[in-house]
Amino acid sequence: MKTIGTYCGALIMIWLLLSGCQVAHMALPQDLKSGASEMIVEGRSALIFGKPLNFGVYQVNDINRGWTKGKGWSISEGNTEFSASEAEQKYEFRVSESGHATWEVRCATGADWSQLETEGLFGGGFGIEFSSNKQLACILKQEGNENISRLLLSQSANAGETALQGVMMYGTTQIKISATHKLDSTPLPLSDPTGYIFQIEGRPMGAVEVINKGTVWLNNGAAPEISSALAATSAVLLLYQDIQKNLQRK
Repeated sequence: MKTIGTYCGALIMIWLLLSGCQVAHMALPQDLKSGASEMIVEGRSALIFGKPLNFGVYQVNDINRGWTKGKGWSISEGNTEFSASEAEQKYEFRVSESGHATWEVRCATGADWSQLETEGLFGGGFGIEFSSNKQLACILKQEGNENISRLLLSQSANAGETALQGVMMYGTTQIKISATHKLDSTPLPLSDPTGYIFQIEGRPMGAVEVINKGTVWLNNGAAPEISSALAATSAVLLLYQDIQKNLQRK
C-alpha cells in the first residue's frame, strides 16, 4: 500500500510541475489562510543536517545529531536524567529569536513510551493514547523560564503510516499536533505528511510544512510566548523530517 501511495504522490507532484503551477504548499485550515504570518524556511538541506535554519525572526542553530539506531539515549531535566535502551536517533539544537537565545531543545526518536511513562518524564499530562513505540520525545528549555516544556509524538500503529501526532505541554497549555497529507492545490493526499497543524483548545494557532524548503505559519492572534513555543516545535518537526530522510537513505 505504501508503494502505491508513494507512486500516486509522485504522480501528483509531477502533475503540479507540468501544469505550470507555483510550488504546492500543505493544505491549511481557513483560520491560518486568512490570519497567519507565513515564513519560508531558509537554509534547509536534505544533505546537510547541521546547517542553520532561519524563518522569520527565528534562527535554528547549534544543531547536533547523535548516533543512529540502537545505542540507547538520554535526556536531562535539571539534575535528573531519563534514559532508554533502544532508540534510532538523538538530536539537539537551539532556537534564537531576533538574535537572542530563547530555547534549548533535546530530542530522541524511537523512544519507548512505556519506559518514559514509568520513569515519569511526561508525568501523565498528555491526555492522549500512544499506540506505537515509534516515538519522538523532546525536552524544551526556554530562556528565563524555570518550567520545562515537553513534547511527545507518536506514529500510528497502522502499517505504512509515517506521520506523527501528539502534544506539546507549554506550562499548563496543551498544544495538539496533528499531521496532514493534503496539498492546497489538489484533493488527492500524498503518502507522506505534507506538514503539521498546531491547535490550542481546537483553534489552529500555527502550522509547519515539511515538504519543499519548509514553511512556518503562526496565527497573528497568538500571544508572543505561544508563537515562540510554536516556532521551537516547528524546528523539531523540520529537523525530524530531515532525519527520517537520512535514515531512509542508509
